[in-house]
Amino acid sequence: MIQPVVIVNKAVKLLSVFSFPGILFVAAMSSSPGRAQSVASGAAPAAVKQFEVATIKPVKDPSPGRMQDRTDGRRYSTRYTSLRDLIMMAYGLDPRQIVGGPAWVTADEYDIDAVTADGLPAAGNWDEMLQKLLADRFHLTFHHEQREMSVYALTVAKGGPKLKTADADEGHGSGCDRLGICSFRAEPTEHFAYWLQLVMDKPVVDKTGIVGKFDFTLKWTPDESQFTSMGIRVPPAADNPNAAPGLFTALQEQLGLKLEAQKTQAQVLVIDHVERPSED
Repeated sequence: MIQPVVIVNKAVKLLSVFSFPGILFVAAMSSSPGRAQSVASGAAPAAVKQFEVATIKPVKDPSPGRMQDRTDGRRYSTRYTSLRDLIMMAYGLDPRQIVGGPAWVTADEYDIDAVTADGLPAAGNWDEMLQKLLADRFHLTFHHEQREMSVYALTVAKGGPKLKTADADEGHGSGCDRLGICSFRAEPTEHFAYWLQLVMDKPVVDKTGIVGKFDFTLKWTPDESQFTSMGIRVPPAADNPNAAPGLFTALQEQLGLKLEAQKTQAQVLVIDHVERPSED
């Protein structure tokens, strides 16, 4: 069994980096599309927490789909990380909610090593500190717009949900043995919906109306349309009569949930200006 490389808990967002054979991919869990609406403009908020020191180095050989993210006390590091990845983490967005900007926003990758101020742990604070880093070092400015988007709505299937309520004192986290077998501990459905949109080819909005935190495992056979936003190419499924069902069927049979394609208004972040960063 391959264990998660790291799990970092935040107030409104959970970022998990899962390790699979030959790849690393990020599953970022937060509220549904539009979470960044609390940010009024493209500038970082006043009196924001910030890194005391941060070094940003371009990656010579970019590797799409491979990303590693760690915190250790006051230290935060991330590898093979594009500016788009940083914006996703800083503002809790699906990649399709980030529009505009030059091609290098997605293509260029960076290794970042940062240290917080004395007494300020990196875990639990670095989304806000990343916002400041983006403004100061990448000179990122942006605005928000409402645009119609094709999404999947996560809803309750006929017969009701099949989710086990987590213990009140249970710590939350997630991990995958491999693509198609993932477990969730003490997670609300809104976090699960955000994780699903990294699997799916469209953003996923939580419309279950379910309140609480749950323990569950999902087993399915991925297809070629899944994980594309993470740069992962899923090989064609082998002809196996004992293989797990596809994702839509697995959701209904195992969790009592379903995905429905819809069009809705969602908030997007539009890049107005950005520059390649200096290294220090």
